[in-house]
Amino acid sequence: MIWLESLTNDTNLVLPSPIKNNIGEYVTKIADINCTLLKWVDGDQKQFVPTVNDAECVGELIGKLHKQSSFWKIPSSFTRPSFDNSRISQSLEKLKQLANAGELDKNDVEILQLAGECAILMMNDIERTPGNWGIIHADLIPSNFVFHEQEARAIDFGACGFGYYLFDLGWTLSYIHPAFRNQLLESYAKQFDLPHNYVQRLEGFFVAAQLETMNFWLGLPESNEWLPSHISKLASREFKRYVNKEEFLFSGTPYWE
Repeated sequence: MIWLESLTNDTNLVLPSPIKNNIGEYVTKIADINCTLLKWVDGDQKQFVPTVNDAECVGELIGKLHKQSSFWKIPSSFTRPSFDNSRISQSLEKLKQLANAGELDKNDVEILQLAGECAILMMNDIERTPGNWGIIHADLIPSNFVFHEQEARAIDFGACGFGYYLFDLGWTLSYIHPAFRNQLLESYAKQFDLPHNYVQRLEGFFVAAQLETMNFWLGLPESNEWLPSHISKLASREFKRYVNKEEFLFSGTPYWE
């Protein structure tokens, strides 16, 4: 709620802005349930990002979020989780256990292990600065933004936390067709600078974001119905190329096809 209010004051983005109660607080306890009130955001959801224009709108949105985050003076009492390598390591351990139990293909998991270890090394090698690390949305996928006229609008900030801005982008690019990714990044860069080696790093954060989220997926009861296929596609496409140091960001077949 604190970040949303700051975003509302600092940017021209249309957001689910928080509304305080009569005593000036964001959270109201009703029948032992903590409740918040947010303004409604008009727009339409899309299952995917179907056009170049939509991709450009998403890039502009994320660039504005990161720009505000980079100069926001975070209150001392503000606490949120960090998207570092800890949950990636947890995912790799869970994948290894499932492979040993015969529930996942060992060759697929081996590729994910190698890719994950490379991504962790890459992340650990980046010095955290206000220009690359701050509060991020952390779940900017098609279900969490709506389109209104020529604008993309972010919703559902519940997963926000501290992380690399490229981690945010890496997760979003997982849901953007390779043919549209360059246009999204060009639109993003008009709002917030990309590092000179952004392609190499984004591919690492693509891997990191997939594995970080897999830590959650592996805990879902129904994940065994679809996750093995998803892992197999990642292992044979993006992750394999990453391990082999072959670029994949702007080419290839996305894992959902």
